[in-house]
Amino acid sequence: MSIRVMSEVWRTKLPTSEKMVLLVIADHASDEGDNAWPSQATIAARASCTIRTVQRCVNNLVREGYVRMEKGAGGSVNCRDDRRPHRYTINLTKLRGDKLTPRKELRDDIDDGDGATSATDTGRLSRPMNHPIEPPKETPFDLFWKAYPKKIAKKAALKAWTQAIKDTDPKIIIASAQAFAEDKTRQDAFTAYPATWLNAGRWMDEVTVAKPPVVVDKFNAREYEAAKAKAVPMPQEVKDLLAQITNKHYD
Repeated sequence: MSIRVMSEVWRTKLPTSEKMVLLVIADHASDEGDNAWPSQATIAARASCTIRTVQRCVNNLVREGYVRMEKGAGGSVNCRDDRRPHRYTINLTKLRGDKLTPRKELRDDIDDGDGATSATDTGRLSRPMNHPIEPPKETPFDLFWKAYPKKIAKKAALKAWTQAIKDTDPKIIIASAQAFAEDKTRQDAFTAYPATWLNAGRWMDEVTVAKPPVVVDKFNAREYEAAKAKAVPMPQEVKDLLAQITNKHYD
């Protein structure tokens, strides 16, 4: 039963007999309006009409583009070929009132011998898209993969990632991977595969941050000599006192 398709049928302005026949077909269809194969006797019983009325209504529904019918294509796998019912596909685009020209294959008026109309099997109609398709958003694993410096064995890395985030915030792992990539002491030749890095819990390692080089002022030595020349010499009595205390001679 497809309640969604039946609700679309109720909103149509079809004559009562045709609407009741289409409702029975919709009751047997999927949510896409296809794979419905109620027998004409079943449709007649549920729509409270005769089989001849069912045939006339189906003819009209096919002619107007509401239904496509495939002769003897319904039934289960174990159904005998000579007893297979017709298979119906409901045109959802037509039901929704879209002002489109009916597909040619839905208007192919070919009598199948029992008063109903059959049409060429061309597949289901797709529902028109009225909204733009948004690009998929990046997952936390995508961010980790982008940050990690060695991109090898992605499938294994995803498996290790799934285990790692069970106990750790993904943001912590991603931040650590970024810091590891920027580590100046890291060597590409000795960088672990991402799966190995994750399985070993390497996001908890301390990352060595390279210290900035010390800039030596080339004028430091000259200033030191100038300051030394201006220094007041140590008095002799202080030198003698220090010599007595330390047993060293001071010039």
